[in-house]
Amino acid sequence: MNLFTSPTLSAREYVVKNTHIYLGLKKNMTDEKIKANMNEDNLKMVDDFLKHKGQYNFVVAHCKGDIVKYSSEPPTPESIAKKSLLLLKVRTGPEDVPEIDASNVAKEVIIMEINRKILENLFAICNEVYLPVLGNPLNMIGWSDLVTKDLMDKFHVFLNHTYVTLGQVEGRTMLPLPPNDVTSVEKTSSKDKANLLENAIVHWTKQIKNVLKRDPEMVLKTGDHPGPLSELEFW
Repeated sequence: MNLFTSPTLSAREYVVKNTHIYLGLKKNMTDEKIKANMNEDNLKMVDDFLKHKGQYNFVVAHCKGDIVKYSSEPPTPESIAKKSLLLLKVRTGPEDVPEIDASNVAKEVIIMEINRKILENLFAICNEVYLPVLGNPLNMIGWSDLVTKDLMDKFHVFLNHTYVTLGQVEGRTMLPLPPNDVTSVEKTSSKDKANLLENAIVHWTKQIKNVLKRDPEMVLKTGDHPGPLSELEFW
């Protein structure tokens, strides 16, 4: 049976088929390659995931030679040829998660792509998709001003932390800007705008102080033996 043409599939076959499609392997797959990827370890991982109260998620890695590996642990960067997938159950509560079968697998399983720029993608989606949706007045109908302000403040804090983390991963100090959707709106009072700008300056000051506290001789103090390139890299 060909997974990519068969009109009826079991839940297990649905997962295997869609992981290959999401990884862009549909054109390269022969019956032999599919059979190799549907090995005992991979199928055991899928079956455990589909069971009631089974594993909540697992990772699918596209390795070299069009080999697909299913695992509960994230793969090492060296073992990934292009990208990986994360499969999650929609419902998280132990009593809410049903037995997943062919009738509900499409609704009960989420497939997400993971690549080397996962933090950049997270920040872009939150900033360019979720933020405008949350800030749309039509979506705030029925919300009190207190709830609206609290939700938006916490979401902006999350965005700022994500932005700072992006810089730390790249070895850079990135200063998050105050939320433009708040500071540029006439509805926001001058007092609130001033408070946002003051908080941003306080946060920037902490970041800059942390950078200035770093000592180029710290590597020596830890017992290492750095060369001239270590000094250049520091500055």
